Amino acid sequence: MVIKEVKPKIWNFEVTKGKDAWKEIVYSARMSGVPPSVEGKDIFEMIIKNDYGSALEHIIIKFDIQMTKGNAPELLEHRMASHSGYSTRYIQANKGPLELKFKKQEDVYEIVAPWHLIKSKKRVKSKAEIKKLKMRKIFLEEIKGSLKAYEKLINKEIPRESARYALPFCQAVGIYHFTINLRSILNFLSLRLCVRTSPEMRCLASQLYFNLTKELSIIRGLVGCRGFAKGTCPEANVTGVRKGDPHPFYPICLFKNPNADIFIPTHKELKKGVRIRKFNKEKAIAAQEKVFAKWARWEGE
Repeated sequence: MVIKEVKPKIWNFEVTKGKDAWKEIVYSARMSGVPPSVEGKDIFEMIIKNDYGSALEHIIIKFDIQMTKGNAPELLEHRMASHSGYSTRYIQANKGPLELKFKKQEDVYEIVAPWHLIKSKKRVKSKAEIKKLKMRKIFLEEIKGSLKAYEKLINKEIPRESARYALPFCQAVGIYHFTINLRSILNFLSLRLCVRTSPEMRCLASQLYFNLTKELSIIRGLVGCRGFAKGTCPEANVTGVRKGDPHPFYPICLFKNPNADIFIPTHKELKKGVRIRKFNKEKAIAAQEKVFAKWARWEGE
């Protein structure tokens, strides 16, 4: 098989009722007693900010997703969703069901290389880049070994459902059709847009963020990591993220500097009475989206 590197991917993103879907939330809120004197958009914003989550379940979102088989269980931990997925039990690893948008060529095995081993486009190779290339070589050799074992088992008439045990974590067949409500996707984004999240999940969450804010523009400015969404961060004691030296494998938290006008305090800092400056929301949104765009491109460091 020929090994082909692909990126984690979101496509076929759809919000039921489109750009006016938020009006469904307003309708349900009025059913609960919110008076006509309150503007519809104010109701929608109030429900999200106050976390009146049950009303958000009336908005349904669908999308397709491609990711590593190894990280797929992490996605499926978000249980308030329905999904249908690609089966390595019935389909050979280098084949793809015909109805998928990304049709695989014969004998092509797709993988997602880890964030820290993505091949750089830089021409000048630093010591760090040379080290990365050596680690990539080790990584790809191990993939080839796994594939040889898989093919050998298949050729010896071992069932695919048993031969697949030899396949690696990076196998890019975690392909799912997802149906999820707005409450659950906001929860997903608040967790997976955090700098502590694994890079592949950050990449997918970033793509979902841009899809959601494009299709439901009213929600821009109300969604982000937990700190941004709630105005206070729960990651109080995490060394390398909110305190101490930066973690070597985590991006820098945008909101950790108490002297910045986009500072978001942790729960612990709030209890200690930390001094908070006026929050520059537009600057914070722009800073987040710049980082999300980088994560979504999946180009590594």
